[in-house]
Amino acid sequence: MELKEFVKETLIQISAGIKDAQEEIRNSGGVVNPAHREKAENTGDSHFGVLPNGQNIFLVDFDVSVTVVEEAETDAKAKLNVASLLTLSAGGDSAKSSKAINNISFKVPLALPTDDVSKEDLAARDEAQIQARREMVQRKKARGSRFGGF
Repeated sequence: MELKEFVKETLIQISAGIKDAQEEIRNSGGVVNPAHREKAENTGDSHFGVLPNGQNIFLVDFDVSVTVVEEAETDAKAKLNVASLLTLSAGGDSAKSSKAINNISFKVPLALPTDDVSKEDLAARDEAQIQARREMVQRKKARGSRFGGF
């Protein structure tokens, strides 16, 4: 498997697994990845931040052994493949190739899917705060006009 496929599938599977688990866990009284805005203390290095909509961003750590395969063909390009313990092949290819195994580590920020119910609750709290601010401004304006102020 090429490295790009491995990274892509890993991120898709993480997001899909979270999304699949959310409703089932909510039905049993829990919440998977609730929407919030404040970064909690002591969340460790994996919690990267929070988007304005309450979506948590986590760093997905990759530590992968890869093989670089270069085939001695005229149009061949080097490919990065995730190293596997067992490789089976059959056929009559006689192209010469060279392999090198390397370890690479990197992090990918991933905004995980938030729980729909907690996202709606967060939006409702936001709307209530906005409405309260509007009312406060209106009251200040009304008081100011009674006393000849601005």
